[in-house]
Amino acid sequence: MTPKEFIYVVFLHDLALLVEEKPYISFSTMATGIEFLGKCLDNEAPHWNVKDRSKINFELAINQLVSFESYRQYLNSHKLWDSLRNGFSHSFVPKYPLTLSSKNEMGHLLLHENNQRLNLKCEDFYIDFRNACLEVIAIEFINPDDKMNKQLLSVPALED
Repeated sequence: MTPKEFIYVVFLHDLALLVEEKPYISFSTMATGIEFLGKCLDNEAPHWNVKDRSKINFELAINQLVSFESYRQYLNSHKLWDSLRNGFSHSFVPKYPLTLSSKNEMGHLLLHENNQRLNLKCEDFYIDFRNACLEVIAIEFINPDDKMNKQLLSVPALED
C-alpha cells in the first residue's frame, strides 16, 4: 500500500465511518493523521521514521495545507501540537486548552471560558482533515525515490 492508498483507505474511508459512529475515537486518528500528512510533505526526511520531526511535520501540515489555514492561529496560542497531537498520542485525551464536541454540541473552532479553551467539533474538523488529505493526494511527487512513491505498508497474504 502506497501512502496515497493509505490515505484513501484509512483517512477517507475508515475514518469517515468512525466520525459518524465513534466521534471521540476519530479525534485521535485526526490528531496523529495531521502529523502523517506533514510527513508526506516533508522533503527533508527521506523516509517515514526520521527521529525528532513530529512537531515539524504536524506544523508543516497546518502551515502548508490550505484546508488547515483556520488552525494556524492556534498553533501557538493553544499549543495545538502539544494539546491535540501529544494529548491523544500519549494519553488518549486532549490537554487543557482544548475541548471536543460532536453533532448538536458546541460549534467548531469556538473559544470559550474567557477565550482560554478552543473547541473542536468532530464533524467540522473531519471536513477540514478530509480536504487536507485530498490536497496531499493531488500533489504529484515526481521523484521515483520519494517516499510517497514507495510502499508504506505491507499486508501479507494468508499462507495456504
